[in-house]
Amino acid sequence: MVVIIPKSAYLAVVAASVRFANARIPKGDWLEVSGIFIGKNEGDDVIITEAYPIMHQELDKDAVIDQYKWSDDDYVALSIIDDEAFGKGEFTIGWWHSHPGFKIMLSHIDIQTTLSYQQNNPLAISLVFNPTRLLRQIEVADKKGDPDIQLKNDPGFKIFRLDDVNRGTEASYHTADFKIEGYESMEQLNALTQKFIVDITNFFPKEKVPKTYSKFIDDRITQLNSLFLGTEEYLTTLTHRGEKARIPEVLENQSVEIRKFVAETFVKIENIKEFMNYLEYKEKEVIIPQIESILHKWDEQVAGVDKRLKQIKKKF
Repeated sequence: MVVIIPKSAYLAVVAASVRFANARIPKGDWLEVSGIFIGKNEGDDVIITEAYPIMHQELDKDAVIDQYKWSDDDYVALSIIDDEAFGKGEFTIGWWHSHPGFKIMLSHIDIQTTLSYQQNNPLAISLVFNPTRLLRQIEVADKKGDPDIQLKNDPGFKIFRLDDVNRGTEASYHTADFKIEGYESMEQLNALTQKFIVDITNFFPKEKVPKTYSKFIDDRITQLNSLFLGTEEYLTTLTHRGEKARIPEVLENQSVEIRKFVAETFVKIENIKEFMNYLEYKEKEVIIPQIESILHKWDEQVAGVDKRLKQIKKKF
């Protein structure tokens, strides 16, 4: 068996996991994230087409065993996703979850969950991802006190399958081979994904997503207006000094700075749009329309950039 993973599905797992466990969050507050894979089987191979983040663990520092608490919305999401996949000739082919900062393996609860998938589909898979493993390229030792194992160009996860579903929750498990598509090499995957993790850490908050992006857009609009105001003030000063000959050059330079600022903002906006793909399914219906409205405010500002520059040129 080989599990084929497209780049988009891999990044969905990485983004959703890092969103709730990264350098900006105290390690004691890191949360596990869980989702499902949609795809199909070709012979003994598993072809993943999409990865959906479904839910994250509720923080309970007093709990003896970490547990997931599935909401009604989570179950509704699973049903909708499965129905949509069925309409395309695909189905739920397994699940994934994160182990932020600790060993990649299947716990007793993970085995129980994997069992529910593999009983319905013998080729079902379970992927476990650890962002720290990817960033540090270290595999935690099996025994406490033993040295950690140095890795090289590891994608941060392993894929597991149960050996014998007839043994129920007592079943042992093994790893499955995989191939990640969309990269020229594992070296490239590792380098690009580590940069991606930095972007997620800095710009994809675990909560208050609309508020975060609304503040970003408002700040950028304020800065853009300041650039225009500063340009006019500078040109006015040159006029008063009798240095009108410098105005064309200065205006050209300021125009370049303004367009550079707009381009830099565009890159961040594209990040925001991409990150909307990594929201939990139940979040999308509420958050995405808010984000679209927020980004529309910037679009309106950008639409008037050329006109404002022409007005300044005409004025001076």
